[in-house]
Amino acid sequence: MGRFHFTLQSRSTAALLCISAGMPLGAAEGKPDPEPAEAMRVLKANCLSCHNEEKRKGGLALTSREALLKGGESGAAVIEGNPDASPLIQSLAADADPHMPPKKQLSDVDLTQLRNWVRDGFAWDAAALAGPASAPRPVSLAAMSSAYKPIMALALSPDGSRLAAGCGNEVLLFKMDPAGPVLLARAQAHPDTVQSMAWMPDGKILVTGAFRRVVVWNTENLTLLRETVSGLTDRISSILVLPQAPGQAVLADGLTAESGVVRVLDTGSGHVLRSWTAHTDTIYAMALSHDGKHLATAGGDKLVKLWDPATGTETARLEAHSSQVLSVAFNPDDTQLITGGADRQLKVWDAGTRGNLISLPVRDSAFNALDWSTSGAAVFAVMNDGAVMKYTNFKAHTGAQSSETGNERRLGKVESALYCLTVSPDGERFFAGSHNGTIFGWDKEGKPMDPIRAATVSVPTAITPPPP
Repeated sequence: MGRFHFTLQSRSTAALLCISAGMPLGAAEGKPDPEPAEAMRVLKANCLSCHNEEKRKGGLALTSREALLKGGESGAAVIEGNPDASPLIQSLAADADPHMPPKKQLSDVDLTQLRNWVRDGFAWDAAALAGPASAPRPVSLAAMSSAYKPIMALALSPDGSRLAAGCGNEVLLFKMDPAGPVLLARAQAHPDTVQSMAWMPDGKILVTGAFRRVVVWNTENLTLLRETVSGLTDRISSILVLPQAPGQAVLADGLTAESGVVRVLDTGSGHVLRSWTAHTDTIYAMALSHDGKHLATAGGDKLVKLWDPATGTETARLEAHSSQVLSVAFNPDDTQLITGGADRQLKVWDAGTRGNLISLPVRDSAFNALDWSTSGAAVFAVMNDGAVMKYTNFKAHTGAQSSETGNERRLGKVESALYCLTVSPDGERFFAGSHNGTIFGWDKEGKPMDPIRAATVSVPTAITPPPP
């Protein structure tokens, strides 16, 4: 393969420009592959999250050739040899009503792939549809552009005294002064954009994740202690620490449209201790209950799942949104979950009954990140259009979506997409990272702090770890 560089431009649907597993560069402009495995790829990426053996939306499962012939509530989904008469193909047209998949239009190449597959008798490849995720594709990362410095990850230390930020492929460490953050050190962290980070409980260790690489840092002088590069599949999109298991961190890994994998890492040795497949698509966010007993994962398959992090056992699942679930958080007493999606909606769930308590009105943009303050008084959220939101006084509705579900306040809006969010332990201030490399901060009432131009901010002493 030729050398190329890629990164996650945004957590929203509109900007998920990912390279499909195993697809050569330029494949989108070539002739559709006639092999059934390619049709299985399209079905798996776009249809199976709603039409599987567990959900069967409209009574339809797309898990076998027999299931397509049997169809759902409206009859057979496919007419062999006749794509024009097949309801499956008809529903994919741009002007179809109902249209599938909801809120998305397949590419012309994918549409042609499915049409040709039905025309030729829709041979089935069960291994391609239901088998394990593909082996990681070979990737050679080119040098990152010096102009590309998005803030994809932020994390305040457990005591709130320091702020860590991923700026492009660098890690920056700030001291929190009354006048605002002061840069202490910066270090080149990864060949690719830093996607995630988390502090260990003692505040002495920081863990950062990017493409197929996790780094453990000594935060006293921001030096690299160890790295993990084996046993990883793709971007490490989220990192959490396990308070009940000292030295262990939970990683979100996986392949777009194939699998979202949870891995437990021993930060002392750098070894992956255990892994399990959690979703059939990317895991965009994770949250850990404050007692450490419940792990929530939010996926591109529109689901939120709850797990026992000690065993990897699934304990519950929520059919959360009509599109990718991009953010999730527990309230302080772990009785409720809040989720935000690419469908531009926030929802609050009862963590015990798994029932939907609140569905807030649809907004103008995707909710890329959110945090429920430890005081329980407010939920802060940042959006793909640059809006910063605060929600208080949630009220459970009795059925239909209602405007009386809580108080919503827009604290501000910046001229760039906001990707990440971190709130101080006392809830008095919070920070968000933007696509243009700026860190924005506010107090809890929405008074803005001076923006930090992370790409150019000066540091007293440059500290650079050994090259990766």
